Amino acid sequence: MPLQKNPLFKDVRWKRLVRLFQYFRPDIRRVRGELILALMCTLGAILAALARPWPIKIVFDYALIPKHHLRWALPFDILKGYGAMGVATISCVLLLLIALVGGLFSYYQSYMIAAAGQRLTFAVRRRYFAHLQRLSLSVHNAHRAGDLVLRATGDTNMLREMLVDSTLIILSEVLVVFGMLGVMFVMDWQLTMASLAVLPLMTLTAFRFSHELREAVRLQRQRDGRMAALLSEVLHAIIVVQAFGRQAHEDERFGDFNKRSLKQGMRAVRLEAALERLVEVLVSIGTAGVIWFGVRRVLQGYLTPGDLLVFIGYLGSTYKPLRRIARLTTRLSKATVSGERVAHILAIQDRVKERKNAQPAPPFRGAVSFNDVNFHYQQGSPVLQRVTFRVEPGQLVGLVGANGAGKSTLLGLIPRLYDPVGGGVEIDGVNVKRFTLESLREQIGIVLQQPILFGTTIRENIAYGKPVATVDDVEAAARAADIHEFILSLPHGYDTVIAEGGVSLSGGQRQKIAIARAIIKQPPILILDEPTTALDAAAAAEVNATLHRLGQGKTVFRVAHRLEDVSDADVILVLREGELLEQGTHAELLRAGGWYQWISTLQRERTLAPPTDPIRVAGRSLS
Repeated sequence: MPLQKNPLFKDVRWKRLVRLFQYFRPDIRRVRGELILALMCTLGAILAALARPWPIKIVFDYALIPKHHLRWALPFDILKGYGAMGVATISCVLLLLIALVGGLFSYYQSYMIAAAGQRLTFAVRRRYFAHLQRLSLSVHNAHRAGDLVLRATGDTNMLREMLVDSTLIILSEVLVVFGMLGVMFVMDWQLTMASLAVLPLMTLTAFRFSHELREAVRLQRQRDGRMAALLSEVLHAIIVVQAFGRQAHEDERFGDFNKRSLKQGMRAVRLEAALERLVEVLVSIGTAGVIWFGVRRVLQGYLTPGDLLVFIGYLGSTYKPLRRIARLTTRLSKATVSGERVAHILAIQDRVKERKNAQPAPPFRGAVSFNDVNFHYQQGSPVLQRVTFRVEPGQLVGLVGANGAGKSTLLGLIPRLYDPVGGGVEIDGVNVKRFTLESLREQIGIVLQQPILFGTTIRENIAYGKPVATVDDVEAAARAADIHEFILSLPHGYDTVIAEGGVSLSGGQRQKIAIARAIIKQPPILILDEPTTALDAAAAAEVNATLHRLGQGKTVFRVAHRLEDVSDADVILVLREGELLEQGTHAELLRAGGWYQWISTLQRERTLAPPTDPIRVAGRSLS
């Protein structure tokens, strides 16, 4: 379902909150034990709060003003005969007991809420990260990494406030309010109705401000996401920033995003402050009115002074939860926005799906077929069109073509990093969709143009291609990739921790470690996506020799811009604007006099004035 049509994201105030709860219900179920205990402790804390004013009533009605008519005498007849100080002593003991019991319930309530919140955050982050890893690469290309990281960290913390912290606290305060209002109504319904006169105004104020605040927070989180994306991008390309002296420029860009975030943050702060001040004024008005009307009720004999004290105590305790609820609605608004940002990613279903009846792939021989394959990232912008070819086991296949011709995308269809929108890809005559993803990718090795290494030991980087690899397996792969001797020369050998991205190694060393990682599982199919483009001539020659030796007996797909790198290929595929333009051996394509021959001449002669593109001459635009 398209995200904009997903009912989860419709701009309906309270329904948005309910739908978020429904969306994260599987995660909430994981912490239902803690939530039940927190609710039980909440009920205990509420009973303690209800009992708190009554010892003061006892002092006033039985010790200080015993002659006053007592409406609530029957439950306290046991106190007759203790005297004023005896009643005061009993009241003090009751106060301490209520405080102790209420404190214990409040402590465990807070602890269980915090525990549930932490476990919920853990569950949502695990679910988010697992989902993020399995999304199609096209989704990752459409989102900036920094924003995705912010959703996994800051937004999940805010989501916890919505799903657990604020919700349970609001529920607790609501129960306190209703409990106290119930007792107050029994004591004097007229005074109770007077105390509720400001409640509609408080409710309307809270709803009005929460809507504006939610919009301000939504814009702030968007700007925070862009700021995090920029920060991630700059740190990743710090060598380029420093080499070109663009620190001041990046300072200005970051400052612009930071200023926009600050502007929305200040707007949110102003709204929060305005809401609190209005609530305080309304509470003061309500309290003053109740005191004035309550004193009249005491003078008229409808209430005792102790009853009025209980009433005022309840009233203060009632307005306090209402103030907290008003403040919590602002936090709830922020958390709702964060929850929607996390749910937005979790709702994306653009992923390579494994069929329910998928079977583990048998050992591949290495025959690969593309049958009328079409692919696009966006509707109306084709990347591959009607691509058909067949590769026999053990063949070396070269892929050449201009930038954006679809070479890397074509290779990504073999291990199902993407799925074609039309046609099919087969290995050994079987559509790759019939295999489980793990068993399919287990038999395909990939070496990229820019080797991606992790900031851990060399041993772990090589074993990443085969988690169950032994020490001997790792060393055998390193020897095969001609990197074993270099690794042994390092201070800690295979246990040397390399910098993130492998920047502490040379390009050739990084590429050889990546090759070792690809071949450690002995894959029958090897994909090489321009593995020597970023290397100097000497390093490229070493890597080429290694790849030539390791490719023996394997089906190898190699993307190259330098045609000499694939001149010995069994078949060369020439892609142009997503179409298979030519195919054949190096000699056959040279004799054909087409695009391949033109590029070969261009690279061989290195002419400053390139000859005319033969396809343009034929009237076919290649732009």
